[in-house]
Amino acid sequence: MSQFAGDLRRLRENAGSPPYRELSKRAHYSASTLSDAAGGRKLPTLAVTLAYVRACEGDIAEWEERWHGTAAVNRVPEPEETDEVIPYPGLESFGAHQAGYFFGRECLVEELSRQVTERRLLAVSGASGSGKSSLLEAGLIADVRRSGREWPILRFTPGPHPLRETAVQLAAASGGSAVRLHGELTVDPAGLHLLVRQLLAERHADAELLLVVDQFEEVFTHCRNAQERDAFVAALLHAVQERDSRARLVLGVRSDFVRRCDRYPALAEALRTGSRVDAGPMTAEQLRSAIVRPAIAAERQLEGALVATVMAEAAGRHGALPLVSQAMRRTWQRRHGATLTLAAYQAAGGMTRALACTAEEVFGEFDRLGRQRARDVFIRLTTLGADGHDTRRRIPADELDPSAGPVLTRLIDARLVTADADGLELAHEALIREWPRLRTWLSTDRGGLYLHRRLTEATALWERADRDPAPLYRGSQLDEATTLPGRAMLTLREREFLNASIEARDEENVQAHRSASRLRRLAAAVVVVSGLAAVSAALAVRERRLASALC
Repeated sequence: MSQFAGDLRRLRENAGSPPYRELSKRAHYSASTLSDAAGGRKLPTLAVTLAYVRACEGDIAEWEERWHGTAAVNRVPEPEETDEVIPYPGLESFGAHQAGYFFGRECLVEELSRQVTERRLLAVSGASGSGKSSLLEAGLIADVRRSGREWPILRFTPGPHPLRETAVQLAAASGGSAVRLHGELTVDPAGLHLLVRQLLAERHADAELLLVVDQFEEVFTHCRNAQERDAFVAALLHAVQERDSRARLVLGVRSDFVRRCDRYPALAEALRTGSRVDAGPMTAEQLRSAIVRPAIAAERQLEGALVATVMAEAAGRHGALPLVSQAMRRTWQRRHGATLTLAAYQAAGGMTRALACTAEEVFGEFDRLGRQRARDVFIRLTTLGADGHDTRRRIPADELDPSAGPVLTRLIDARLVTADADGLELAHEALIREWPRLRTWLSTDRGGLYLHRRLTEATALWERADRDPAPLYRGSQLDEATTLPGRAMLTLREREFLNASIEARDEENVQAHRSASRLRRLAAAVVVVSGLAAVSAALAVRERRLASALC
């Protein structure tokens, strides 16, 4: 720590040793706070350190790295493996067994519990990272169990074989054969309805089976067999629409996939009749509850500065809840005693460094092609600033090729990318600032990135114009764009735009060549005609002269 403080003092000396009063004006911290930062008695906070460095025109990124290293060594112990229950699940969703730590969604849980008793089909939609799974598990399912209702509960995700997964879950609940049940579900759309009635035959007449199908979008992203997908949806709808139904169905679906349900009219109609609850962003008070109350439930307390910092970082961010939970989990592991502090939060990296570490870990999971596609996704989700100040960019999902689907799904699952009905975007702008690999991508071949972005925009304009040739590239624009293959991962649509531009150019060249040939032939004809006319005129003059001489 003394070396850290000494280096801060040397930084000030290299800046010309400005008085602390002058530094205070630049850093917007008091002179005494800045003096203490370089005093060496204790490690200054990250915010004070960076303000000091900025005032002395030092390297912000370098000093931030140094602060984290110093904090980890001198202030806060590294997390240890422990059997202790941590009330923050991190990037995972809250399970039903963690309902005692699930806060901030009480009103939505109450609404879901009311609607599930009134309707047989209900959907919970929301952007990725909005907490749908937690709402279903630690909210609805836990509340149903607390209510004392005699409702067996089957909760599962469709996966690549939704009918098979349904059979496995039913077999586990009934003790039957999953193979036999799978066969029955496959051949008869009413099979699920009949199996549910059979399962509840010996139970009280009021007993219902609560089917919770979370991540319903997997029927579109994971299931490659259209027949199985259709059979699965048909079985679900039969089970809740028959007059003697004893099943209640709750679907958890990402909001950007709600429109895809339109291919199943009965399902789409049900979702349009008020049977959908949206897990929108939390209010400030709800967010505070989600941050503070899990620790209180675990008999711990939070420093006020920590709460304010986390709320400021999470405010207005799509998909921020898992990042908050991850950062709080890492802070819990580094706490001193019964209090979670801002220093521990900063030493753990906060939301920003936790996100960057996750990005690097997930990127390392991909093979060579997967890494290329991941790079393409991250770059497309960044707006390139002319001054180097890059920001997030929202894109429509169809800007990406279907082949990017598996990589995109993994990035969404890791809470690095959020998806909703309006498109895709980075979960947090901090990724652009804090992830070194992304910063390197964005700073390398900047000119090529600008060319590619203009090509993407031109392709979108071309498609909006029903592929009218007017927006196609010509001249130097096309010459520059043809250098991109090999420098950027072009989508199929972008390649089609380039090919159409090249074909249009070639056709124009052919037409120009034909026009030039016609002009040359016409000019030759004019010369010939002119020559003949001149000869004719000369002959006519000669004849007149001969006629005059004879007279």
